[in-house]
Amino acid sequence: MMLYKRQKLLLDLVHAAGGELAATDLQKLLFLYIQQCEQEPSFRFVPYRYGCFSFQSYADRSLLAQRGFIHEAIDGHWKITPKAKPYLDAKKKATLEHFLKRVVPERGDALVRRIYRLYPYYACRSEIMDRVFPNPVDQESIYAAAPTAADKALFTIGYEGDSIDGYLDRLIRNNVRLLCDVRRNPLSRKAGFSSKQLESYCGKVGIEYRHLPELGIPGHRRQELNTRADYDALFAIYRREDLPTMRPAIKELGRLFEEFGRIALTCFEKEHECCHRHCVADEMKRLIKGCPAPEHI
Repeated sequence: MMLYKRQKLLLDLVHAAGGELAATDLQKLLFLYIQQCEQEPSFRFVPYRYGCFSFQSYADRSLLAQRGFIHEAIDGHWKITPKAKPYLDAKKKATLEHFLKRVVPERGDALVRRIYRLYPYYACRSEIMDRVFPNPVDQESIYAAAPTAADKALFTIGYEGDSIDGYLDRLIRNNVRLLCDVRRNPLSRKAGFSSKQLESYCGKVGIEYRHLPELGIPGHRRQELNTRADYDALFAIYRREDLPTMRPAIKELGRLFEEFGRIALTCFEKEHECCHRHCVADEMKRLIKGCPAPEHI
């Protein structure tokens, strides 16, 4: 049975901790190890209810439990099972044991407190801040790290090559309040990015979601896009033939822009020049009074 490297890291981390870890400690220690010891992060994180959190790691942990490699005990601790033994890395265990015992020996609120001090941005949505930092003075750096941009802004964003956590983090850091999905068929083989999943994840981090399929490009037109000239030709047709018929949808975007103030248009492609969302953004700027030039994040 194949496991991804990031999934093996979860197993090795629990193994190095003596075979079990509390759920919150697992999440926080994973975060610190990645921040301090990995150049290419196995997981990305977002600011969430108890601080740093990775939806991908949560999904991977659930998958490992389904396969019988770990299980959750009655006390809320995650424990390694004998079935995981073939996938454990002895060298990795030694590295992680040193990290857990010498570098980060804290657990519980002490561990959370350390992360909040070192990485205050990830605590900006914490629901336990008063417990961790009962003195308001200690909370000041966290409030200062929170995204606060409030001026009206239009963004475009693609999810190609990113995880759901990295994608959400880009939205959060830019204080996006509404995500507008302009895919005609909002299905994705990439975990987290089909419309229902994406709407759910956005809701968890306080971002509204709307799907506007009428702004999408039919799939048959997206075949054989091999060069920049192919893309340019596609978008020329889209601007000439499609956008003029989409005034109601553009008008709806204008209404949403007025309501939410900071919105992002999303589709698949990483580079906005290779995605029709930049055409939609340009049309918004042309037709909607007060709409600024789009920023591509």
